[in-house]
Amino acid sequence: MAIKTSGNNKQLTTSKQRLENKTAKKKVLKTELITKPILKQKPKKPSTELADNAPKFNFEDYTKVSYEDQTKLFNGLKSMFVALREKAEYMDEASFEQKYVDYLLELLDMAVTGNVTAMDYLCFLYKKGIDGILPMNLTLAHKWGMLAIANGSKLSVDRLRMFMLPVLDFVEDSNLDVEFMMDRYDISDGDAAYFVCQTFAGVYNPRMGISLLSMAKEDPASTDTNFQKFMIEATKVREEVLPDMLKYLK
Repeated sequence: MAIKTSGNNKQLTTSKQRLENKTAKKKVLKTELITKPILKQKPKKPSTELADNAPKFNFEDYTKVSYEDQTKLFNGLKSMFVALREKAEYMDEASFEQKYVDYLLELLDMAVTGNVTAMDYLCFLYKKGIDGILPMNLTLAHKWGMLAIANGSKLSVDRLRMFMLPVLDFVEDSNLDVEFMMDRYDISDGDAAYFVCQTFAGVYNPRMGISLLSMAKEDPASTDTNFQKFMIEATKVREEVLPDMLKYLK
């Protein structure tokens, strides 16, 4: 993909180039679908272990959290799931499964109440699935990722980069003064592409009916049977809302 380097879009193309470089390193996703995930179980009692022990930063605006600090938040949450799996051999199967279910349901509760790191992690989990526990569901991965992006996530922009790169192409080919946009909205160097993607998600999500309320109503253990059809509609809506997004950026 050709990258323009004119002065007005230098910041945009620099951060966009990072997304394209990561695309070349994209890993092959697992394709197994779990037909009876244990997430169908109900927790014995509401868990607060993730919220109590995961790393936290004091911030008012997640968009101002650096990529590095967002990664620390993500890895802190991930480490608790990893630690639980490492303890599996010392637990009976029923106890391990119930503990994992408690973690997942707490993660979902954190996400639907606005925790962006939890949204990021759900996007990550649904893209690959968890054997016997959570089915891979690319539609839910897309929705959680787009909600995270709308709330300032830089990690989910990377995770959904194949869908987001055409958005940045559109802006590059427009007459948008990126330097003026950065000054107007106080965008840091290197964050122009992420800001564009966040603005896009703010226009795109309502058109697709993606909201915290709609996600709270989703079956978290559903299998993904109509992803191709969903993405056809998603791509169509993306192209339709791009001009509206540009109006906000100007």
